[in-house]
Amino acid sequence: MLMMTHTWLLMNYPGGEEFVRNHPDLLIYNICPDLLPIHKDITAEVTHGIPRRCTLPAKYQKNAFVHFHLMVDDISHHGSITSQPVMEFNPDSQGYTYLKGRPLVQPLLEIYENQGTPIPYAHAAYRSHMIIEMTFDLALHLERLGESEKLLILLSDAMSYTATEKLVEFSENIAWLYGMPVQSIEEASMEGAAVYTLKRIRRFMTLKGRIQFFAHKYGISRDDGQAIAGLTDVMNQGMELVKDYGDFLEPTLTAIRRVGFNPDL
Repeated sequence: MLMMTHTWLLMNYPGGEEFVRNHPDLLIYNICPDLLPIHKDITAEVTHGIPRRCTLPAKYQKNAFVHFHLMVDDISHHGSITSQPVMEFNPDSQGYTYLKGRPLVQPLLEIYENQGTPIPYAHAAYRSHMIIEMTFDLALHLERLGESEKLLILLSDAMSYTATEKLVEFSENIAWLYGMPVQSIEEASMEGAAVYTLKRIRRFMTLKGRIQFFAHKYGISRDDGQAIAGLTDVMNQGMELVKDYGDFLEPTLTAIRRVGFNPDL
């Protein structure tokens, strides 16, 4: 799931809003598995490839909010929370985003075929789940626009606050969790604060912004009118498929409560 969904879930977790108001940097711990790969030496495989539930020393309790992110992703990708990361890709996964993305696989295969860059089924399955994540996040934003705008501002402010007021603590905590150099975390944090400004985040919170992002990231020619029209149709279909987003949100919060997520700060 993407930043708005992860932020909404944390803020709606029992006690979560109070935690975040007192410790805004927790929002950045919560999104850091997706944020850190902005750095050239950090990959998403690394940031998502750690155990989801483990005992943390008192000094590193804030890292529990990285685990929160990973548990949400597990439910989204696999349908349940796993104690250890699932490293082998399964295009037939039973997670919400893969199940929802199934109707999009064939249209995606056709877009790439028609533009002369065919892709395997597994790649189309992965990209279909990305479209579901992108449209889910956008649907949540648009449906709860007033609340969402406040969360966007909060997230942007938290990014800046963490990069200026909490950079040393955040970098040391995350470096310990992932076994990475502190300098790499510092560089990723500063780069993230520069890139994820409120203006840029808002630009991404539109269907057009997400179509352009997907086309650029996943090799759909933005100069090919037919390919972009096809991608627009797929994105619109994704928006229809996620209208039941509440069926994911509440069970996800319940599942995380059930495994005993209750960090003591």
